[in-house]
Amino acid sequence: MSCENLGPVALLRATQHCRDRRELSALEAEDLVAGLTDLQVPDVAKMEFLTAWATKGETAGELAGMARAFLARAKPAGVTGLWAGHPLADCCGTGGGGRPIVNLSTAAGIVAAAAGLPVAKHGNRGITRPSGSADALTLLGVAGAKDAGQLADCLGEVGCAFLYAPDFHPAFAGIAEARKILSAQGKRTAFHLLGPLVNPARPQVRMVGVFREEDMSKMAGAMEILGVESYAIVYGEDEKGAPLGELSPLGRNRVIGKQQGAAFEIKEEASKDWGKSQDLEALGAEESAAKIVAVLAGDGVRAVRGAVIWNAGLMLWLAGMEKDWSKGIRRAEETIAKGSARALLERWRTWSRGKLG
Repeated sequence: MSCENLGPVALLRATQHCRDRRELSALEAEDLVAGLTDLQVPDVAKMEFLTAWATKGETAGELAGMARAFLARAKPAGVTGLWAGHPLADCCGTGGGGRPIVNLSTAAGIVAAAAGLPVAKHGNRGITRPSGSADALTLLGVAGAKDAGQLADCLGEVGCAFLYAPDFHPAFAGIAEARKILSAQGKRTAFHLLGPLVNPARPQVRMVGVFREEDMSKMAGAMEILGVESYAIVYGEDEKGAPLGELSPLGRNRVIGKQQGAAFEIKEEASKDWGKSQDLEALGAEESAAKIVAVLAGDGVRAVRGAVIWNAGLMLWLAGMEKDWSKGIRRAEETIAKGSARALLERWRTWSRGKLG
């Protein structure tokens, strides 16, 4: 019997293991992806597994095993970890918090790229929030690279690129409806955690924001298993102690990870008044895009600007482009002040019009 035919059986077995509070082996995690992506397997069976897995609690090994299986099914990105001899970077959040926050990681990626760090951002449309990275970028006039050729072209001409997850992960179609139903029911799934792990460009530098502090160690463990060289798992709170899913200039932050192989942990409190949490909110992609454009132009809401430069600054330090986070923040500020971030966005818009129509 082929591995694909074993998929539904593996899915049922894994569901029972989760209900029994048993950890799945890396091999089991890889095997059950065949069932999750099989269009012939009923959505209810997929929903039962995802619910049981979330209830049990995902582990680093399970996440890494499933990430490997999805990466094996992904469309080739044509690059692996590096671009033109420099470490390739990605920044994203796990999502799942439901808060209507501006697409801060998207803006931070643009600023970091404008400062000289090649960025291949991997993302999707909003599922549990009004604006996903794909929604905001579309309204910014930016298109994603559809294949390896376009990815290389965009990185070469612009300095950053966007990989729309469904374009590079056709296997996601098999799980899309089950995720949609569970999201409508207010139930989280592990796909919020898997998204940052399955960038097909396999960046060497990754920054991931989480909404639950308890998810930090499992995401860090998965990064270790997958061999990511430099990564930061970020948990930030607003001024009221509520999670933002990003580095926050408003309240408490905790960051764990590795910078060029050296483990670190950072605990940071907001040092000045950057505003309130509602300043970081966007009711939809239109408002998110407008707030991003304002920040890239050197203006905009203070809270959004603070969050963007904090996140971009950490990326620059992770990549070894600055000696510490504070110097990274300063470089991000200077990049915006010089107009480099706004110029990069214009190059990206020009590329998008010329290559994709």
